[in-house]
Parts: sequence; structure tokens; C-alpha cells
Amino acid sequence: DTIREPLVVVDEELRVVSASRSFYRFFGASPEDTLGFRLPETDAHHLDVPALRAFLERVRDGKQLAESYEIALDLPPLGQRVLAVAAEEIHDAGLTEKRILISFTDITAFKQAAEQLTEAKQAAEQANREKSRFLAAASHDLRQPLQTLKLLHGALEQQVEDERARTTLVRLGSSLESMANLLAALLDINQLEAGTFRPKFSDFPVEDLVRSLSGAFAEQAREKGLDWRAVHSKLTVRSDRRLLEEIVRNLLSNAIRYTDGGKVLLGCRRRGSSLRIEVWDTGMGISAGQLPQIFDEYFQVAEGTQRGGIGLGLSIVRRLSDLLGHRIEVRSRLNKGSVFSIDVPLADATSTPGRQPAELQQEGFKRTGTILIVEDEPTVREALETMLAQVGHRVFAATNGRSALDLLSKEGIRPDLVVSDYNLAGEFDGIHLADALRSALAWQVPVIILSGDVRADKQHAIRERGLFGVIKPVKARELLRLVGQLLASSPQPARTSVPAQAPEHLPALRGTTIFVVDDNREIREAMQIMLTQAGYEVKTSADALSFLASYGPEYTGCLVVDVRMPGLTGLEMLAQLSARGSKLPAIVITGQGDIAMAVEAMRAGAFDFIEKPVDPKTLLASIDRALRQAANPTDRSAAQAAMTMRVAALTKREREVMDLVVAGHLNKEIAARLRINQRTVETHRAAVMKKMQASSLSELVRQDILARGA
Repeated sequence: DTIREPLVVVDEELRVVSASRSFYRFFGASPEDTLGFRLPETDAHHLDVPALRAFLERVRDGKQLAESYEIALDLPPLGQRVLAVAAEEIHDAGLTEKRILISFTDITAFKQAAEQLTEAKQAAEQANREKSRFLAAASHDLRQPLQTLKLLHGALEQQVEDERARTTLVRLGSSLESMANLLAALLDINQLEAGTFRPKFSDFPVEDLVRSLSGAFAEQAREKGLDWRAVHSKLTVRSDRRLLEEIVRNLLSNAIRYTDGGKVLLGCRRRGSSLRIEVWDTGMGISAGQLPQIFDEYFQVAEGTQRGGIGLGLSIVRRLSDLLGHRIEVRSRLNKGSVFSIDVPLADATSTPGRQPAELQQEGFKRTGTILIVEDEPTVREALETMLAQVGHRVFAATNGRSALDLLSKEGIRPDLVVSDYNLAGEFDGIHLADALRSALAWQVPVIILSGDVRADKQHAIRERGLFGVIKPVKARELLRLVGQLLASSPQPARTSVPAQAPEHLPALRGTTIFVVDDNREIREAMQIMLTQAGYEVKTSADALSFLASYGPEYTGCLVVDVRMPGLTGLEMLAQLSARGSKLPAIVITGQGDIAMAVEAMRAGAFDFIEKPVDPKTLLASIDRALRQAANPTDRSAAQAAMTMRVAALTKREREVMDLVVAGHLNKEIAARLRINQRTVETHRAAVMKKMQASSLSELVRQDILARGA
């Protein structure tokens, strides 16, 4: 009677023998309507519910003892309650019959709190996803005004001669640089949290990296009165060139920011099977007590805020080095300087390094040429025109892809170089406009793509097309240098078009029909040209309904379908084809893809899932694989066996991370679910991508589904 929980003792027939005062109070009953009755068979307690009956039956059979069970019931005047019910047999030598003690614990408040916590957690996770999507989508708009300011600042530098005005311009330039660094760091952190940085390993000469960074930072060092030195190397390394350059760029930026006198050195030295890239400075140094913290987000050494830092650069360095599997170390002495080093594996001696298109060898450059600018933002377009015209270039400008093509066809413009924004209004983005301009000019005119979208897949797509990607905001001086180098290194127009390169197909696959379903006419026509050049027969449809109307069971080949179309979507079309028993392998293409959509597409019967802008080589390779597996089912069995072997090679923790990645969870969410550090998640995630040999999340999803035999 002193225990607050409702307690009741029943015999083996479940008749009430005794009950506590709290039992009567809680259920609003009395001994007269309780004692001697089977527990659920009286309305006085409001306990006659199926859940409790099932529990008591198990108790009577001896199956539910010492195990709690949740039941929900309507209990006037308390309303809906959730109770945890438990039973325990009473062992007493004086008892001649079996007795069972049943306890009731009101866990309604706990359940409500848990539900609220779950809802709050889901809301927080959703808010984090929305934040990541917002920053990714808004990066272009955030960079536009900053780009305009930088270009106008560069134009003013060409004009202003007054010493006091030039001093003001230097201060303005410093503030603009701080703004640019802040934006870049925030966007990098956002991508790392979202897990959208995907390493693309390749072999390349480290000299190209050193040369590129020297060109960017030597002048900054000289402007601050520092000596600059670069120790070069002829060795070839294996890494993701863009991400490795991002690491070293952050280290050099910090070195110059925190060094007031002396020198900064970028050097390379061989250490066994790896190459150590080092950044030395003679700056303020870091105390021994602060060294363990310098890679934490927003941590800054003394004077950090006064020098324009926000404490994200080294955090990005650590995360990227973990992602790449490269060890990073630091040595420092207060008021003497610091040395940061990163160990990068050397490439296989038998490999042949490939050069990136933006790696230019010419140091001198032609000063003038005819340049076509394509930019839909008026302030940026006018700033580009002003800056390029001031140094003697002949400049033509267009607001979108169609007007740029009109300048060629109607005005007879033949540019030596094109500078285009990536996100253009109208039917063309920068990449597809570059293809159209090169086709119209009948030569591979050099094209610079200015983009505020820092996502790795977008920058990779630019590089793969032989274009020169530049992240906004870009300094006027750096853009002018690149323009000059390209004009100097570009050959004279050959006036012959360069056909698209197709992968090596089996002879039996040539002439196979590819069905393209897309509501965008320009994309359909571009696909038809590319696939025809690759040796395929091509049939196009403007929407899903028209394709389904013409579809017959005799159709063989491969289907390439857009997801978002008016009327019937691509996924809905696949569902209808599946219902008809179609064996046509399908490749789904979308401009707004995510992991959830990739999973949905694969389960709807898609062979592969590719995000726009589609890289022709990637699409052709996917079509080739789809056709081979359709023609030879043993290929799919072999592929499935290979995927199963790769999955088996994962550790238990790597498999857990992979399952959550494929389910669409962000790194933060995975860390919370597995109760591990987010950096550990990033390390496991990179290991998964490497072991599964997946270059993208959609490819990882495809491999996972294939390994499961779905």
C-alpha cells in the first residue's frame, strides 16, 4: 500500500486476490468490484482491451513473466494513457496456490516526451537537409554580387593612379578577399556535412599542382612583402587533384595570413612510397597548448579575427585529408613559424598521368583577342566587358545561349575565346552552350566557365568537357592572366569539328536502338546527335505517354528517360513498362536527383541513375553496360557476384555506414545514429566508396541494390 505504482495479485485463473490502494485510486475502482473477478472481465477498471487480454493469456501460460508489455487504453478522467505492464510469480513457502503479481506503470508522459524528441530530431534533421540544399542552390546567387565587386575592383586598379586612392583600393580588395574566403569556407563545410564531396582519384604530376598554386600565391606573398619559394618535384601522385589542391590552398592562405615578415615555402619531398607536400612559414606560430585544437571548427589562435580568419580553413583541411586518406601533420614554435605537411601516395610506376585541361604550360601570353562574354547578370556582364576592354581585347557580349549563337550566325562573330556563366537563363547552361558554340565554329574554341556552384560533380563535368572552370568570385587579375594564357596557348582554328568519342562497343551492339524520352527538345536533339555518332540508332519521344503509345513487346535496345516530365513522370512510365513485362533496360536522368530518388528509380526497374549535366562518356559507358547485361544475363550474374564480393570486403562499421548513406542520411545523422564522431563517419564513407569502386552516390546505390539481388 505504500508503493505508488498500481499493483494487483491474481491467481492462476487470473482472478484478483488483492490490490494496492494506488490500483484502486488509479483505475477508479473499489474492492467490491475487483476482488474475486477475473482482471479484464469487469468494466470498473476499463482494462478490458485486447492488448491486456493477450498479455494475461501469455502470463497464464508462463510465457510473459518478467517481461514488460505496453498497452494503451482510455481511462476516465485521465483520458488516453499508455501503461507498461509487467508480471512476476510470487514465490512464498506458505502459499499452496500459484500467485502472480502484476504491476502497472504509467509511461504516457515518457512516451509523449519520446515522440516529441523524435519529432524534434526529425525536424532538426529536415532543417539541416533544407539548409544544405539552400546553401547549395543559393551559392550562385551569393557569389554574383561579390563577383561584380571583384571585377569592378580590378577595373579600378587599371585606372586609378592617385596614391591615396590606390591605398583605399588595397583595403577594399582585402575586405573582398575576406568575404570570398568566408563564403567559400561556409560552402565547403556545408558540402562536407552533406557528404557531397566525392573523391575522384587519378594519377597526375605534382608539378602541375605546385605550378598552379605558385601562380596564385606568389603574388600575394610579394604584395605582403614576404619572400616566396617553391620546391618542385617531377614525381607523379595518386589523389583527387581538386580536393588536394583545396587542402594545400587553405594551408598557403593561412601561412600568408599569419606571417608578417620573412618567407613562405611550398615544397615537396619523397618519403618512401609517398610524397610529402609541406607548407613552411616564419609567422606567429602556435603554442603547444593550442596545437591539439587547431583543426576544430571555428577555433582561432590569437589575432585570428583581426586577420580575417573565421576558424574553418584547418577544419576543412582535416576533413578533406581524412576523406582522401592522406595523413596530415603540424609542427610549430611560437613566434618562430609553422610547418604543415600532408602525405600523398605516389602513383604506380607503370601508370601514365593525365593532364587536366586547365593545366597550362605557357608562361607568356598574347595580350589581345576577340572574346565573347555570355552572362545573364547585367552587373557582372558589364564589369567583365569593362575589365577586358581596358586591356585591349575586342569584346562582344550576350545575355544567354541563344543570343550568343545569333552573334555567330547573324553577325559573323568568330571569337578566339569564350567566357560564359554556368547558370544561364534559357535553354542552355554554360556546358551545353560550349558544345553548341564549338559545333557552330567548327573548332574547339577555349571556353572559361564562371560558376558559383562548387559541387564536385559540377566542376568535374566542366573539366571532362575540356572546359576551364573558374569558381566565383574570381579576382580580376587572375581572370586576366587565364585569358592571356589561353589566347597564347590556343591553336589557330582548325575549322573542322571534333566528333564525340564513343567507348569501344562490341560489334553486336552497333546499330542497337536507343529510345530517348525527354520533354526538352534541345536535349533530345543533342542526345540524338551524340548517340548517332557513337553508332546507335536513336528514336526520341517528347513525353512518356507518346512513348508508351508506340511501345511494343518487340522493342529491344536501351531506354534513356528523364524523371520530371509533364503528365506522366519517368518513374511512373517505368512502372507501367514493368507491368507490361518489359525487359528494356532503362537509364534514368534528372537535374534534381537525390539518393531517395536514386533508390526509387532503381527499385522501379532502372539500370542506372545519372544526374544532369550528363557527361557523354558516363552516359555511353552506362548504355554499354546496360546493353551487355541485357544481351548476356550471365554478365549481370557476374556483376552481382562482384558487388557481393565488394560488400563482403567491408567491415561491419563500413557496412552500417553504407546502409545509412544509401538510405539518404547525412553524415551528421549517421554519426548520431551510430554514436560515433562525424569525422569517423567521413573516413568510413570514403573507405566505402573506395572499396565499392563507386565514383558517385547514385553508383553506390546501384551497386548496393545489385548486391542485394533486387
